[in-house]
Amino acid sequence: MKKAMVVLVLLLAFSCCIEPAQAQPTKNVIVESEYYDGVEELKYPQVKHAGTPKITRMINQDFRAYIEKAAAARKENIEAGKKYHFDPDFQTEFDVKYNNDRKLSILMSSYIFTGGAHGSTSVESFNYDLKARERVFLTDILKTPSQLQKVQHYVFTYAKARPEIFYPDLKKEDIHLNKETAFFFTEDGIALVFQQYDIAPYVSGNQVINIPRKIYS
Repeated sequence: MKKAMVVLVLLLAFSCCIEPAQAQPTKNVIVESEYYDGVEELKYPQVKHAGTPKITRMINQDFRAYIEKAAAARKENIEAGKKYHFDPDFQTEFDVKYNNDRKLSILMSSYIFTGGAHGSTSVESFNYDLKARERVFLTDILKTPSQLQKVQHYVFTYAKARPEIFYPDLKKEDIHLNKETAFFFTEDGIALVFQQYDIAPYVSGNQVINIPRKIYS
């Protein structure tokens, strides 16, 4: 009995000393809103419980780097507004698009007004494979020229069927897919996010096109 008690105590002690970095990510990562230097227009996410301290720290550092650049751009825009006499505007926002199955997708958007008829919005995607503990870019999913061509053709066909939304004279070679192309995970594959003017006029906004996994698998 004494030996059994000793073994039990040793097992309990060992379990308490297990490195927390080995923990697996929870089903849903906690995503909270932060404001850079307390500025409401500079909103960005910070995460908790992404699986390991290392991946959690990496994700948060990615967003800190983004918002620091955004803050610098906002400052420049304010100074330009004073110099050229327009009412500057710069705002950031984020949208959690996927948070399941050890994958996380968050879209960051920056809106800027520099005078003229209207402002513009740019989008950057932040996708993470929490199991692999790494950030994922589009070229990590579409790894071959064949996969890229299949998706390009799918987007082209989708857009040509909707000339009221996309450029009616859009050509397949106008659809550029690369590492910097914004996207997010979906239950059935991915969704591409195009910048304003990429494949559609300003009034159509940032177009989102779902790409079923069967198209590129």
